[in-house]
Order: sequence, then structure tokens, then C-alpha cells
Amino acid sequence: MAGSGRGRGRASFTFNIEAIGFAKGAALPDVVCQPPPPFPSTDNKPVPLKTGEDEDYMLALKQDLRGTMKKMPYFLAVEEDREAIERYSQKYQDIEKERAAWTPDWRRLPREMKPKKNTKKAFFCRIVNQILQQQLELQVQNQKGQKALSLKVIWMC
Repeated sequence: MAGSGRGRGRASFTFNIEAIGFAKGAALPDVVCQPPPPFPSTDNKPVPLKTGEDEDYMLALKQDLRGTMKKMPYFLAVEEDREAIERYSQKYQDIEKERAAWTPDWRRLPREMKPKKNTKKAFFCRIVNQILQQQLELQVQNQKGQKALSLKVIWMC
């Protein structure tokens, strides 16, 4: 039963310190209180960038392509949060954003995606009711010789 306690007696390492190069009772190395260097030393230097007319042309072409893609109407910019203070230049940036508002070509997109315009139901119902009234009057004129019929009129709206 002895030795199965919590180890209050003596402090000991859980591994053999002689295996890592320290002798028993030898002083351990001093603690370093400096941060490590920001970048490790490189034995091999990186290859310098190629410079010349061809590379400058390709760089200009790439920048032009990126600028063109950002100006296209299909480029969806991330909405920025409004600041509490409105800047003077913000007004002009908002005008530019409104000009670049995307209006898709609905011939290329499915009909389900196109927002439907709300038609005024009252105007539509008024037209339908006028048509029904005219048809009712025509039927009444056709049946003048007969008894007066009690007609039920069902209004659409």
C-alpha cells in the first residue's frame, strides 16, 4: 500500500533527464526572456521577381481585367454598415452606387425570379363589374317579352 499516494514526498521528473543531455544535479540552462525573432533565418534567398516589358504588360492587363470585372453590373459589392457621421464624399459614392444598380436581363432568367408588379385589384374589379353589368343589360333586353326573371348577379369582388 505504500507508494500509492499522491506523491507528496519528493518531486521527481516523469522522464529521464540524462537522456536529453543533463547530468543529475547539474544546473539547467537559464530562462530566455526575449521573444523569438519575427522570421526564421532563411538559408536560401527567394528568387527575385522578373522585371521587364512583358511582365509589366501582364501586370497592367491583370489590373485592367480586375477593374473591368468590378465595374460590371454583375459584380455584387458587400453592403457596408452606415456610419453615425455622414462624410462629405459619401454622398458622391452613393450616387455612383445608384448609377451602377443592377437591372438583370429577364430574358435570360426564369420567370419565377422576376418580381411581379402589383396590379390594383379595385381597378380590375371595376372593369369586370362593368362588363358583367353590360351583359346583364343585354340579357334583360333580349328577354323583354318574357316574364321578369329574378336574376342573381354574382359580383367578382
